[in-house]
Amino acid sequence: MHVLPRSRRSKVVATVLLVALIGAGFAYRDQLWFVAKLAVPGPAYSAAADRTSGPAGATVELALPASTGAASATGTDPAVALGDLLELPSPSAVADAPGPGPVLVSTLDGRVHVVDLDARTSEVVLDVSDRISTGGERGLLGLAIDPDGERLYLDYTGTGGDTEIRSWALGADGLPDDGEGVLHLEIGQPFENHNGGNLVFGPDGALWIATGDGGGAGDRGDVAQDDTYLLGKMLRVVPDPEGGVLAPTSNPTWDRPEIWGIGLRNPWRWSFDRETGRLWIADVGQNAIEEVTVIDPEAERPNFGWNTVEGNNDYDGKPSPDFTAPVVTYGRDDGCSITGGYVYRGEANPSLAGWYLFSDYCQGYVRAVPADDPEQAPTELLTGLGNVISFGELDDGELVVLTTAGVRRLVAP
Repeated sequence: MHVLPRSRRSKVVATVLLVALIGAGFAYRDQLWFVAKLAVPGPAYSAAADRTSGPAGATVELALPASTGAASATGTDPAVALGDLLELPSPSAVADAPGPGPVLVSTLDGRVHVVDLDARTSEVVLDVSDRISTGGERGLLGLAIDPDGERLYLDYTGTGGDTEIRSWALGADGLPDDGEGVLHLEIGQPFENHNGGNLVFGPDGALWIATGDGGGAGDRGDVAQDDTYLLGKMLRVVPDPEGGVLAPTSNPTWDRPEIWGIGLRNPWRWSFDRETGRLWIADVGQNAIEEVTVIDPEAERPNFGWNTVEGNNDYDGKPSPDFTAPVVTYGRDDGCSITGGYVYRGEANPSLAGWYLFSDYCQGYVRAVPADDPEQAPTELLTGLGNVISFGELDDGELVVLTTAGVRRLVAP
């Protein structure tokens, strides 16, 4: 029998142990991050705070939007089909201003495209790729057009990884100029992931901005519940056209006046129901639970629970008394990273009226729950879409779905 020399055997054993150690580290990476939380975060978070814009120096009178609670009848037997694919590399968000203006789509690589969904054509109209960082959860993450159709707002991770919110003037053709833009807000990011990035002008005309908890895992800096940080929050501001933001005096009372709500982990797509005014927020889970929360905009001091809870489960402590529990939750058997969508209020597909659509990046389905009874078991509408990055709502209330392959309309079957 041939026996390896002792030195060879030692090297083989060492190699096997190293491979096993690397495999275990990958399998338990979130748990290891959580343990590291006890030792690492202080300097990273304090440095990120130093790179964050100071509190808004001025305020503005602006009432909170009121939810009506009333909605038209919910469709029965919801069904939907996919339109033809408009190929775009990893589209991240859609903006369609009221009226006959162009539809704009951002891509993670730092470009804004004007698109024709029917002709399935696109053209780059703004390129900020030289001022952003990409890869992982970074890139050009969100865009929005103000209610007057005068400025385009972008949310992206800058070359150093921090969040920047900047705007560009729109011309008479609805397309952005190619200047430097105006900087409104900077938010220091201690790590590469959990950047949030969705921008929405609410029914009140304010700019609502959702931020992640700064990354890593487990909210290592406990910032989502800390109202001295802008991380892990829903912000509500009024941009100053000259730069910076104003804080509405109607915001709930927090240490930072820009804050509307706290306790978010990585809100990946959220929207207002254009008929009821209620806010639907999808938040990516840690190790176990993905969730969607529904809340009225006039709620007092909203708290979405992270990192004291994940979904409805205790995570790191106990939730505060003002915790708003999610209405949709699911575990790892149904996905790994939720992608929030919209309550359908278009007219082309009556069966879908009043249903909230969402997806999961890892599973490639589209599921829906009725907005008037969201705790029902979700109905599966589509499968096999690949990696779903986002949804978009057009001016007429019709919806599109954004995957890594491009953009498709969601149409009546």
